[in-house]
Amino acid sequence: MRFYPPRTLPTLLAAGTFLLAAGVAAAQEPFDPAAAPARVDRADGTVRAAVERAREYLASGEWGEAVDALSALMETAGERLLPVSEWRFVPVSHYAQLLLATMPPEGLAVYRERIDRLARSRYDEASAQRDWPLLQTIVDEMFASSVGDRALLALGERALLDGRLATARDHWERIIPAEPPADQPVSYLVYPDTDLDLAAVRARLVLVSILEGSAERAREELTAFTALHGDARGRLGGRDVVYADALAALLAERLTWPAAPTEGRDWPTFAGSPARNHLAGQSLDPGRVAWRVRLDADRFSRESRPEERTWAAAAGERPRGGLSHFPVVSQDLVLYAGSTELFALDRLSGEPPWGLRTPSFHSRLGPTGLVWQASSRETVGVPRYTLTVEGDRLFARLGAPPARQSDRVTDAVAAFDLGAEGRLLWTVEPDEPGWSFDGTPLADSERLYVAMRRSDVRSQAHVACFDAESGQLLWRRFVAAAATTAGETTFEHTHNLLTLVGDTLYFNTNMGALAALSTVDGRLRWVTLYPRERRGLRNRSGGLPPRDLTPCLFHHGALFVAPADSRRIFALDAASGQVLWHSGPEVQGAADLLGVVDGHLIAAGDRVYWIALRGERRGRVEHVWPDGPEPRGFGRGVIAGGDVFWPTRETIYVFDAAEARLRRAIPLQPLELEGGNLAVAGGLLLVAGRRELAALGSVGLPPVDSREPLAAAGPRP
Repeated sequence: MRFYPPRTLPTLLAAGTFLLAAGVAAAQEPFDPAAAPARVDRADGTVRAAVERAREYLASGEWGEAVDALSALMETAGERLLPVSEWRFVPVSHYAQLLLATMPPEGLAVYRERIDRLARSRYDEASAQRDWPLLQTIVDEMFASSVGDRALLALGERALLDGRLATARDHWERIIPAEPPADQPVSYLVYPDTDLDLAAVRARLVLVSILEGSAERAREELTAFTALHGDARGRLGGRDVVYADALAALLAERLTWPAAPTEGRDWPTFAGSPARNHLAGQSLDPGRVAWRVRLDADRFSRESRPEERTWAAAAGERPRGGLSHFPVVSQDLVLYAGSTELFALDRLSGEPPWGLRTPSFHSRLGPTGLVWQASSRETVGVPRYTLTVEGDRLFARLGAPPARQSDRVTDAVAAFDLGAEGRLLWTVEPDEPGWSFDGTPLADSERLYVAMRRSDVRSQAHVACFDAESGQLLWRRFVAAAATTAGETTFEHTHNLLTLVGDTLYFNTNMGALAALSTVDGRLRWVTLYPRERRGLRNRSGGLPPRDLTPCLFHHGALFVAPADSRRIFALDAASGQVLWHSGPEVQGAADLLGVVDGHLIAAGDRVYWIALRGERRGRVEHVWPDGPEPRGFGRGVIAGGDVFWPTRETIYVFDAAEARLRRAIPLQPLELEGGNLAVAGGLLLVAGRRELAALGSVGLPPVDSREPLAAAGPRP
């Protein structure tokens, strides 16, 4: 029996192809590549010719010439993209490393004779100084050297210590020898001939599955491990153990561990975390109104939008009923935004903080954010206002929503110090005409990252990185270009958000392309195309309701994405960009990916969907509620305390997330509320509707007299 890394299990995917092997693919029609017209930065004819010459050298056994040709390609054209399959692209440098790693022993010997001295020197220096970036350069630039596997092992150990379990798994999986199906091209970079103890490496992979709570996956891996290495011994957790016995005991013990700690009261960004997958641990009892405030009419909408303009509602909304506000929570502050203003409330009381008389603590009036000269009377999308908190800093995008090239947009990204009562730290505006910020930034302790749009013949999707302290631009990277889903005669609002996991950014462009980028320098790690909807997604004549705010959701090394220009949901291997599965078009009403619970991806919008992630039913909807046309969702839901909270206009429905069972319904009419976008604020459920932001729950409230109407609980603006 052979132990395969999960991404190379023959039953999981056929490497390098878009569709799954037998099972799921049988129920899904093939795709036409012409349906994915996104343009990426493909290598030109000169580079492709050089690659072909290198392949000819490899085929004829001219190892020295092949090594020279591939080394030259890495130096001169390393960042351009080459296809490794019909739909997936990697940088030339990565492709060259792939060819080097798949050479036979005699070819590897020639390569290592040239590279090993430098690689060993770097490895020794990095090990002595614990210089992890230097160690990473060995993996990036000298993968097939004699120390490439040792660099992978050490980087995995570091990632494990940092709690970056998916990164640790990716490094260790690349050490394990793997052979793709004979009829498929090699498209995944794996170390060619390690002499490391494979039992130790495979034991670490099982350990990662146990630590991340993937019990079923851990059991399958442990069964395969025991068959291969049942008596193997080594150090694990600082002790000399029989690996199989120690892992079995740890897996059994894992079931008794308390739930992983949550992020306390914080909900720092859209979907609760930079990975867009936060499951709040708090149980909620949203039967009372703790406080409520009126959401002031958005200045942009009031001053700039003609009343006759048509707004195409997203899934989970209604025409002329768009939900623009997505509050965040930091410590005891609830924060939300409009196009030109920022607002803060005390989490428990709903009162303005810092001695303010009103919730508004920053207003960017004047022309910025108010200029909108659209020639079209039909408008697609709704202005969306999201925020990000990192430490004591709040990051916001202020200004008019991005638009197509014929419209003038003025906008800015700004940073504020919450520790200094919201003091403005800096503001950055696009440095050239035609550029706009296409959403709110994400941030780590040193940098912030934001999607940008450039208007041209085709709209261009870029990612930019700024210094979090000063706002200085550090890098900007082109990802893809394509016609917008609205078409050239329609005004379109977009608000594209990134996903951040460790040192990798994931970007759903909603232009037929998904991408992974390095946070260090913005280099593309992979780009995967998907078929775009041919018929009008975003118009009134026959198109389905558009999705909106659709960042990738990251979970245990997999990406899930519901692009705005598709009727489907896709699952990808986050490390390589290989598509693991896709749903059918029956999920076209799913706008929001809420999280993964008990082997199911939970998506919502007009309905709530439980999509299977395991077995032969991967990618298929196993449960849906309701099974008829009504009720329909109204706003983005959340998962908290093991329950799914799903809002409609009149009711919040609560489901057992694991069992897909309706537990209760919370009528909103007695509370004088309607549905909206939900967020969790330390035991309170925030509901951001069209006109009002309310906090539901009992935190900080005195007990209510059972004879008192629920609607009377909490102040009313």
